[in-house]
Amino acid sequence: MGILSPVMSYVVDKELGFPIPSEKEKINKAIKRYRYILSQHPDRADAPEIMFGIADLLVGRNESGDYAEATKIYDSILHRNPPEYLKARALVGKSELMIGSPAHFNDAISLCEKARHILNKDYSDFFAAKTVAVESELRLSRHEKGDWEKAVKLIGELVREKHANWYFKGRAILTKAEILLYKKPQDLRTPLKLIDESIKQLHSRPDDYFTNKGKVLKAEILIRREIKGDFERAEKLLVEVVKMKFAYKDLIARAKIGLADIANHPRATKLISEVLQMEGLDPYLVEKARNAEQTMKERKRKRKKDE
Repeated sequence: MGILSPVMSYVVDKELGFPIPSEKEKINKAIKRYRYILSQHPDRADAPEIMFGIADLLVGRNESGDYAEATKIYDSILHRNPPEYLKARALVGKSELMIGSPAHFNDAISLCEKARHILNKDYSDFFAAKTVAVESELRLSRHEKGDWEKAVKLIGELVREKHANWYFKGRAILTKAEILLYKKPQDLRTPLKLIDESIKQLHSRPDDYFTNKGKVLKAEILIRREIKGDFERAEKLLVEVVKMKFAYKDLIARAKIGLADIANHPRATKLISEVLQMEGLDPYLVEKARNAEQTMKERKRKRKKDE
């Protein structure tokens, strides 16, 4: 599940039940209650606040269809000309749900920029910190001229705020590490240090997407570094990702490709085959798996030739 804003986290924590309900059960109860309130009084003055609460809960729950419904709610809030603080929160909420849609990166980054202007760099604020984390991830993926430099600058501002939200600080640090890795540095110590810091920040959320992404990135660095014991440490991290509770398809694919890189035949071949059979993968992961498959075939031919 995603991270809830402070207000909705407080609301969910106050939900009662017997025996002690799970987090998802409490979120479901809160969603039901807020929907009922809104259905009884749709034109009440605080309707946009209630709508935002429902959207926040849906994103936190993250069941099938929740993101699409949350996006519609954010749009509805924005069409109501809400107060500036609520407008900023809806803008960044909507932009976060566009991270996986390259065709919408420009729009999503524009929404983040508008939210940052409203929130005025108060990175001790939950939503201001969220805006930096989301915008940095979008700029990492879009990678137009100046995107990475802008992302690193924003991340630096966020990290320097000692009261910034730990979760978004951890996400932002991870983004900075990934940007450094894409630049293919000779010295891997800095990105490795950043990833360790990110994992430390996110340690209370072992099933979170970004916690597991940190494990994948760290393993990829260890495989590239090849110091004694690195392959064993990388394998341990990647196996943890493959076996994680939530099926984050892209992370599992990356983990299996990494494992194939350090595994012997036929296990390596089996891992790559499993990745190529996965549906809906990002094209770059499919290409990465095919390149790995080709590399294994070349190694096999070379071994036969040497024999």
